[in-house]
Amino acid sequence: MKMSIARVLFILAPLYLLSEHAIAVNATGTTMEVRYYDRGTQDARHAYKFELIRAILESTRAEFGDYTILPFGEEPSAKRQSLLISEGKILNLLWASPGTAIAKGDVITIPVDILRGLAGFRVCLINPVNFPSGPIESLQQLQLGQGLNWADMEVYKYNGVLPKQGPTFESLFEMLAAQRYHCLPLGADEVMFTWREKKVLYPFLTLEPNLLIYYDYPVYLHVSKRIPALAERVALGLKKLQENGEFLRLFNKHHATDVAQLRLDQRKVFCLRSPYLPQKGQCEKTLNYPQLPAKR
Repeated sequence: MKMSIARVLFILAPLYLLSEHAIAVNATGTTMEVRYYDRGTQDARHAYKFELIRAILESTRAEFGDYTILPFGEEPSAKRQSLLISEGKILNLLWASPGTAIAKGDVITIPVDILRGLAGFRVCLINPVNFPSGPIESLQQLQLGQGLNWADMEVYKYNGVLPKQGPTFESLFEMLAAQRYHCLPLGADEVMFTWREKKVLYPFLTLEPNLLIYYDYPVYLHVSKRIPALAERVALGLKKLQENGEFLRLFNKHHATDVAQLRLDQRKVFCLRSPYLPQKGQCEKTLNYPQLPAKR
């Protein structure tokens, strides 16, 4: 169920008022610690999320004071991330789709899709040498690739598709080079960046031009329940950025050009049902393709 930011703030208000840390954060000058995973150049594809989080924190200095970001230099499995954010010591802020392991952790969810539906549009990175040459009428004709324990795995399995799994993101490209599968479907928010970045090491890497895999996959920010003041800050910051237009500006800055080149609305769509969300209405509605800013 979707909720407005105002509703989120109303729900979080009692938690904030009950938190001694939150009450005292400005009065004592305590610096709020924000912890999420960031492996530097290995996570460059998450640049939009990192910039959005910083904008959220900057926009709420007056209410919550200073902050420090303490990045975690690893990317644990989703189950491990769920445990760590529930503890709130190593990780206290993550992004994930509702119903997934992270979202089921001991977290406060801010139900605003920070990717505005974009993560549900999946485009294939392929090795042309072994990609089927004839018409693709079913995903059963393709061997897909996915990362180990990616939340998307449950979506594919729920629809009778069994991807090959790679132990790391980087290993998936070695596997594609070895022709161990046909298609690495990545979200429209990151597939172009990944293609440009990885093509240097893997010259064969190609964007498949005709197919689109779609499933409902909103991406929310989740905060450890042990840091309710941070959840209040994130909700307020998102509200401010939406109201002043900065949220949309950042989104378009990172995604508009790349998404336009993908021509999502001209592709053949394979719609999958997500086990993480209510089944009613899935794959029954007309797709709402991303609305891009008009060219000047």
